[in-house]
Amino acid sequence: MSDEALHPVKVTRKFVEAENIVSFELVPADGGELPPFTPGAHVDVAIPGGYVRQYSLCNSASERHRYVIGVWKDANSRGGSKALFQAVNEGDLLQVGVPRNRFAVPRDVKRAILFARGIGATPVLSIADHLQAKGIPFEFHYLFAGGSPGSFRATIEASPYAGDTSFYFEAVEPRLNPAALLADRPDDTHLFMCGVDWWLEPIIANAQQKGFGVNRIHVERFTAKAPPPLLDKVFEVKIASTGQVIKIPGDRSVTAALEEAGVKVPTSCEQGACGTCKVKVLAGEVDHRDKRLKPAEKEEGWFLACVSRAKGDQLVLDL
Repeated sequence: MSDEALHPVKVTRKFVEAENIVSFELVPADGGELPPFTPGAHVDVAIPGGYVRQYSLCNSASERHRYVIGVWKDANSRGGSKALFQAVNEGDLLQVGVPRNRFAVPRDVKRAILFARGIGATPVLSIADHLQAKGIPFEFHYLFAGGSPGSFRATIEASPYAGDTSFYFEAVEPRLNPAALLADRPDDTHLFMCGVDWWLEPIIANAQQKGFGVNRIHVERFTAKAPPPLLDKVFEVKIASTGQVIKIPGDRSVTAALEEAGVKVPTSCEQGACGTCKVKVLAGEVDHRDKRLKPAEKEEGWFLACVSRAKGDQLVLDL
């Protein structure tokens, strides 16, 4: 997140959605309007302590006077969510970047079904608002996570799409049954869903079995941080602009090893999901381990430096 892209905002509301989920309303610190965003977008937030994290915008994309984000207090937090929970309160100032979108709604959507679990509701809320405003028929099926029952329920029940939303609790009848809900859908139905990988993957597989093509399945992933590699392949990275060669140990990511050598690559999720650390590879074969890049991007030479590595002995990076 470059300094030029920063916008000062003020926290006007901090609301406890559930035991481990809090929402924040952010408004321009100096009045005026915030940069526009599209349904499903996220924004970088600079957090006290030097952290930068990405959070989905869950309010209506028609609003320019505020951003609303939801934050999950991850027990394995690297500091970002804990800082928001513990150190940021109403009246405090933060800085945000320009919204970006990797979960956009295609213009040709004529009908949709939405699934979300827990904090995964955040990007889906703005999509539901958008579909309702456009008169596009949809269903929103929201499963409360076990540790956060009732999260965002008040927001949803006060929204224009309340009548299109069904709520579910884990291990409580009626259960959320994606397989049944995906059956016999018209061929132009699009699927939007957000949650953790272990919950998403069976739904994706089921949708594909029922004939949903990749162009009709739209996924935003919230994945727990991957453990560090253990005795992985050792290789070198060469910085094209300076010729500097940096050794990447088997227990360090490319971004971590580069930062230790004084070469900073922006990161956020550190799990190969957000795309913040995307870097162009000029030479060398990449061992892609991310869940974000499209095949065409890989063919063009991009890789995500937080998780991916080299198949050979060296990668030359366009840095």
